[in-house]
Amino acid sequence: MSDKCLKIEKLNFEINEAFLNQNFPRILFLDQKRRSLIKSLASDKNFLASESNLNLIKKTAEQNQNLMTKIAEKMTKLTVLRNKKIKMLRS
Repeated sequence: MSDKCLKIEKLNFEINEAFLNQNFPRILFLDQKRRSLIKSLASDKNFLASESNLNLIKKTAEQNQNLMTKIAEKMTKLTVLRNKKIKMLRS
């Protein structure tokens, strides 16, 4: 597995940790780094399109989609809660 793929795996782990800590700005920062790495793989002449490397990219995309769904749900819940608090304060 290439060095860049190992970095992507590390970033995946860090993104999951940030989600568990509800650190949304950190998630965005780490995701930008991960996107940059994935884009650089496309232009890397030394990148081997092996099954393990392609599976990592596929797994990363699936995890990202799942995480985005969870973040959207969490943000909706937080927005509803905040709106309820605002209504209570106005009463």
